[in-house]
Amino acid sequence: MLAVWTGILWGASSPAAQYLFESKGLESSWLTPYRLLASGILLFVFSAVRKQDVWGVWKEKPAALRLIVFGIAGMMGMQYSFFAAVQATDAGTATFFQYLNPAMLIVYYAVRDRKKPEKRELAAVFCAVSGIFLIATHGNWHSLNVSPEGIVLGLLTALATCFYAVLPIPLLNKYPAEPVCAWAMIIGGITLAAVRQPWRMNANIDMIVVIAFLAIVVAGTILPFCFYLSALTRIGAVYTGLMTSVEPVTATILAAEFLSTAFEKIDIVGFVLVLSAGFILNIGKGK
Repeated sequence: MLAVWTGILWGASSPAAQYLFESKGLESSWLTPYRLLASGILLFVFSAVRKQDVWGVWKEKPAALRLIVFGIAGMMGMQYSFFAAVQATDAGTATFFQYLNPAMLIVYYAVRDRKKPEKRELAAVFCAVSGIFLIATHGNWHSLNVSPEGIVLGLLTALATCFYAVLPIPLLNKYPAEPVCAWAMIIGGITLAAVRQPWRMNANIDMIVVIAFLAIVVAGTILPFCFYLSALTRIGAVYTGLMTSVEPVTATILAAEFLSTAFEKIDIVGFVLVLSAGFILNIGKGK
């Protein structure tokens, strides 16, 4: 249930962002740096309260350099490209684009290790790519259901998610996950804020915007992060990953129900194909 709720809360944050973009006129360049900074600070405080070593990662130069790269290319890259994709498309479509990252990682490791992918890996890549094709074109090569900008941002989201998954592995093997991610969020937030300068943007802040922002930060970031780590210790990475795959389903349902985002039957087929890639990859890994 912790893993399932992780996916549900993650999935609910993207329709909340879509609402802010469509109804309140906010920009992803405004939302992302503030979300990263607020989430990073809260997670940092959480780590300090738990008496974790929040400064240890800075004591070794290689670890510190990797943390900076992770914060910018992984954490900031994924968050910014994802919210930009939500703004250019919709919550459900952007989330399913993000789930292309396993297929990209398969290709990356096959090239890096000069190893031919297994049959199930090839099947997973085929399903993921076919699913995204159906979502983007409705099955027609000559038309695009998603704007070219949306497709580019969706693919960048999947690529940045690969960086997010790979870059911190050496750090997480040595340091607690909470301070590593807290610092990465703070680094990413400061970097993006310095570049985009969100305080110069016209943003009409009212109570609804404040509530939605807090929901994205607390319910969409901090709580699912804690749930995810707790689920990992109980059922392991494979089952946790499978259970959290309710994220794009949640995003799609909420966007359709509350934001009147229209999806066709062919889109649902594409969604199923994209999601099936994760299940295919984990067939037989339960042991």
